[in-house]
Amino acid sequence: MGNLSFTVSIIIFLVATFVTWYAGIALTKTTDSLDTRFHLGDALGGLILLGITGSLPELAIVSSAALHGNIPVIAGNLIGGIAVQTLIIVIFDFAIKGKRPLSYVAGSLTLFFETIFTIIILGLALLGTMIPSTKTILFFNPLSIIIVIFWVVGMWLINNARENPKFDATEEDAAPGRKHKERRVVENHPFYAKRSTFHVILIFTIASIATLVAGVLLEVTGVSIATHLNINLALFAATVLAIVTSLPEISTGLESIFIKDNMLAISDIWGGNAFMIVIFFIADLLAKKPVLSYTDTQTILFGVLGIVMMMIYAVTFIYKLKKRHFRLGWDSVLEIIVYVGAIYFLLRI
Repeated sequence: MGNLSFTVSIIIFLVATFVTWYAGIALTKTTDSLDTRFHLGDALGGLILLGITGSLPELAIVSSAALHGNIPVIAGNLIGGIAVQTLIIVIFDFAIKGKRPLSYVAGSLTLFFETIFTIIILGLALLGTMIPSTKTILFFNPLSIIIVIFWVVGMWLINNARENPKFDATEEDAAPGRKHKERRVVENHPFYAKRSTFHVILIFTIASIATLVAGVLLEVTGVSIATHLNINLALFAATVLAIVTSLPEISTGLESIFIKDNMLAISDIWGGNAFMIVIFFIADLLAKKPVLSYTDTQTILFGVLGIVMMMIYAVTFIYKLKKRHFRLGWDSVLEIIVYVGAIYFLLRI
């Protein structure tokens, strides 16, 4: 597909975007159904499985980019994508009903710990960019290995913390909704509730395959489009590709907001952000080189942007702001200003 015309690339890219959106929603709903039926989220292995299925679009794009040697796409999509996914919370904040912002009605120590955990993981990735490509363990960046270990241990600790009532404490007039241990039950999706487990697994499998194929097409056509438009590959991956792969999270997150699972909507975003960094281990394996070591300055700045944006919400989970302006909390307003300002700056340099 390396010689695709610009028009053909755009058409395939748009079709792959639609497939990613539609299959991603089906994947999330069937995952929730299987989670309820098999109690997957009750164990560490289940949490890992849920993290993988939730990040299949990113996994597909990164795998394809690693095999094709498009290293800037990998780092741009994974590190730059965190800022985009954090910005999604602004959409959730706008969608929530009532007088209080989302960070107020959902904010708790658990969300604060999840945010800090994700920030640390991203910080480790940025440290990994400073390690020369010659300093590897086999062909892995040492930080890629440390990140996987830290993520597994951190997920185990956070999952245990969720069982402690004092960490889930919210304001008296808050509305956090159901927690992770009370994930969306099958009845929330009548189509799946009336189907057999085999049928749900079949839909899950088809959606997974469709997501993987669409991800490969997005990577190939995305590189073609960026090349035709003379756009930096890392920048394209950190913005356009990141938005496309975030479409399922937007849809399912809004569904969580509409059924008042407010805390879960934010928690799922943080979980996705953290797992995206873990994917660097897989990228190293497929590319046979330490991907983080080849990360450019622009992508590193996107990583700093992601940390700043997550820190804003971390602060407001503790110091809860009550007022909304234009249907947004002050934290979400600040997120928009910071993101738009950063994109302008990055485009200028």
